[in-house]
Amino acid sequence: MNIENKYKIEEAASKHPTRYILQGVHVAMVNGSAKAVATDGRILAMVPVATTEEDTLGVTARAETFKRARKAFKKMTCAEVKLNGKATVRELDGEVSFDYVEGNYPNFSQVLPKPAEKALKLSFDPNNLLRLWKALGGDDKKAQGVTLTIGHDGSAVDANRPVEVTVDGQGYGLLMLMRKD
Repeated sequence: MNIENKYKIEEAASKHPTRYILQGVHVAMVNGSAKAVATDGRILAMVPVATTEEDTLGVTARAETFKRARKAFKKMTCAEVKLNGKATVRELDGEVSFDYVEGNYPNFSQVLPKPAEKALKLSFDPNNLLRLWKALGGDDKKAQGVTLTIGHDGSAVDANRPVEVTVDGQGYGLLMLMRKD
């Protein structure tokens, strides 16, 4: 299985010791194509992977596998992980194998949105959102979350109208959407 090095899918996996199965990255077919999926129960990340006939799908590999593969293949576009009984990463001085995470991975497909006739897609610069989040106190240890309000006054959403941003219902900011000119 190959996964592009830009993806850090393991970042979405759970770090909580009681959520053992969620500490891994699940590799499965989703809508006809192979994907790596990770969730901690609050966020879910899903990225494309390229598999071979030798790879076993429907398995959950330890998150460390993907970090290790990216490190081993850092000068290349894609990292390689063999999924055949164990998750195996080829390194300069040999191979390192990890047992799969035992258990049944949750049925994540239940939470995937169904294709809609009308979809609202918003694009914004994540660096601007991060800067605004910090300006509104989001990096305070007590901060619980950020809220994006779209079409707050009942008007149509378009690229010329800003999105309202608050952190824990406090502060107030505006984030301009990216324009696709």
